[in-house]
Amino acid sequence: MTETDRQTKLISEDFPIGIFSRNVYLPNTHHHIEHEIFYLDSGSATVGIRNTESEISAKSIVFIEAGTEHFIRKKEDCGDFHYYALVFDSSILGDSQNPIRRTFESIRIKQFLNIPESLRESLAHAAQMEKDSSFGSKLILQTVLMEFLSHIIQTNQYQKITTLLENSKHSVSAVDTAIAYIKEHYRENIDIEDIFNETNYSKSHFSRLFKETSGKSLTEYINSYRVEKACLDMIYTDKNITEIAMENGFNNVQYFSRVFRQVMNCSPRHYKKSSRSVVVPSSFAAIDK
Repeated sequence: MTETDRQTKLISEDFPIGIFSRNVYLPNTHHHIEHEIFYLDSGSATVGIRNTESEISAKSIVFIEAGTEHFIRKKEDCGDFHYYALVFDSSILGDSQNPIRRTFESIRIKQFLNIPESLRESLAHAAQMEKDSSFGSKLILQTVLMEFLSHIIQTNQYQKITTLLENSKHSVSAVDTAIAYIKEHYRENIDIEDIFNETNYSKSHFSRLFKETSGKSLTEYINSYRVEKACLDMIYTDKNITEIAMENGFNNVQYFSRVFRQVMNCSPRHYKKSSRSVVVPSSFAAIDK
């Protein structure tokens, strides 16, 4: 089995979670349909998330929400560089009605997290067990994820999406408000005017602000988010393409197919047939261990 094959098997339809231990991170801006918990074990790096750059040092932990454009670049003079990346889809928390999953999907987790040493050690231990294919490694990995999410909840390192929508632009950025609105209503027929009303900005000003911050227009972001959710349905459910299109905010299959091809560079039928994921080929499979 090649290293790429082994990596691909880390995330599957039956177990949509994986952990990676690496010395090199893909430097180009990219996104994937799984969430990522990035732990910089040693070294220093520049993290870019939605066109905002930050410097991080060893022991930093970053939460990267699914679908978020980002990059992580090693600082040239940092010497040793090593990280762990735990990537997962929310379906690992149960079906759409599971209260644990519903809790997770109703919050927005802080990007930069304060995590105790014991949990960081657990993450490294889980990575080693996965590498060694140890008995119980899947159980340990899922347990570590639950411990991370529990700590985040208990220490209030999150904000409820409903709170984001209720807050004024003075307490939360207008772009965050718009993104929260899209994620809550993406299955519905979103009226762009409703987003402008939520943010209290003029159409022209906010359209420019959103593009500068997210790298996409409002329509592009909505379509991309819907396609990413459709990808998850194709990977993790037996629904047909028409059902998936309709349940993810597309009014007809033809339009869905056209948008899907623009975002994913292949047809929905091909994607579903090949059971493709995004995170491994786009972010990790080309990186040497």
